[in-house]
Amino acid sequence: MINAIVSELNGKDYQRVIAVGGGTVIDVAKILILQGVEDVLEILYGRSPVVKDKKLVVIPTTCGTGSEVTNISIMEDTQARVKKGIVNPVLFPDQAVLIPSLLKGLPYRFFAFSSIDALIHAVESYLAPKSNPFTELFSVKAIQDILGVYKKISEEGQEAAYKNIGGVLLASTYAGIAFANTGVAAVHALSYPLGGGYHVSHGEANYAFFSAVMQVYNQYNPSGKIANFNQLIKEIMGLKEGEDALAALDNLLSVVIRRKQLREYGMKEEEIEMFTTAAMAQERLMKNNYVPLTWSDVYNIYKSLY
Repeated sequence: MINAIVSELNGKDYQRVIAVGGGTVIDVAKILILQGVEDVLEILYGRSPVVKDKKLVVIPTTCGTGSEVTNISIMEDTQARVKKGIVNPVLFPDQAVLIPSLLKGLPYRFFAFSSIDALIHAVESYLAPKSNPFTELFSVKAIQDILGVYKKISEEGQEAAYKNIGGVLLASTYAGIAFANTGVAAVHALSYPLGGGYHVSHGEANYAFFSAVMQVYNQYNPSGKIANFNQLIKEIMGLKEGEDALAALDNLLSVVIRRKQLREYGMKEEEIEMFTTAAMAQERLMKNNYVPLTWSDVYNIYKSLY
């Protein structure tokens, strides 16, 4: 699709791209501002230089991607059936405009998965090795605001999402600022083979792995930064001493929207090894984990979720 759009625009005289849409629209727009693109795979695999020669204005219509403030564009290699990220400073938009009213008609399912995506961006940023006091200003605020709305949804129903849509949109941007500086990690790495192989939306694919990855992190290093994350969850959710924060978070997310087993997407059990190898190949992401994860760790996560 992206190559067809690029081909159509080559030779056209334009100075600015205005992207109005969700993550895919914004990711495509980030390619359209580049000079001399003929095949996006050449850029995706680092075989062509990334040179910007157009301005980019982004107006998001979902509340999850954070792409309006990041230097990342996610592309799909359809032949390899995998998604990969292009990361380059020239991909930062020149302007981002947040218009909450554009999200009023967003179907609830898309609200749920996109906002969970924003939550995951914030959490992975918070736990990343490069997390720092500056990024935590944004990641913690995003976590607080998104979970605050989720609590309202659990108490008042889905309509609470739309009453608070502006706050979630802003939280998504906060999360974008955070992970643009720290990167994301294993949740995204594990999600890319599922998203690319079975055309699962980015937020939904991330959601499939989020809780399982957090549990493994907590198992391997419970006294590190994740202890602070657990305490943050307890404070936001009003949990009592001794209550399991990660379990409570998973339960809250399941109220927002149900998480599917991997087999429900059509994934076959014999693909677990292939998916594991593909996830481990996402070195940019896997080296950014809270704790190192081995091939066996990743395999066991896929197996447990199948």
